[in-house]
Amino acid sequence: MKKTGFGFALLAVILVSCDAVYAQRPGPQPVPVTTAPDLTKLRIEKILQQVETTKVPSSAQDASPLQVVAEFLQLRPGQVSELEQLLQARQTTLAPLIQTAQALIQQLGNLLNSGGNAAQVGVLVIRIHALQQQMAQTQESFLAQFIAILDSEQLQKLQAVQIAAHLQPILPAFQPIFLF
Repeated sequence: MKKTGFGFALLAVILVSCDAVYAQRPGPQPVPVTTAPDLTKLRIEKILQQVETTKVPSSAQDASPLQVVAEFLQLRPGQVSELEQLLQARQTTLAPLIQTAQALIQQLGNLLNSGGNAAQVGVLVIRIHALQQQMAQTQESFLAQFIAILDSEQLQKLQAVQIAAHLQPILPAFQPIFLF
């Protein structure tokens, strides 16, 4: 019974961590692991002013996430096409890794349910972990290449979005006591 419970807990952790690598999935996206931006370089007043003047379509059906990002960051047409190429390359790299990880996770679940050999379980967990590391490296490479095409103002806007994404989980605590 303990093995099965542990197995399902491990499987849940693996499934949750693999879920974070889907590219261009509608809905909220998990935040990639990044280093904290240097807050001393951010000019919040200027960014807030730009956010207020940025026109975002009223309906999600009107614009794709790529269009919203391009508009918000004020990407030039060449940057948009570079971003599209980077997204496509990332998806091409991630798709087989995700499929392999899902198959291995299913094998792991079957093995745990059948009371399989601990050595086989360990091998599968190590293989899944290696795939997760490859996925993380792919995402890090994508982010580094994307950041390299941005100018300083665009980078500041991206950093502001990253900060906002980190703060989003705690915002509901501030709202009931009217701190914003």
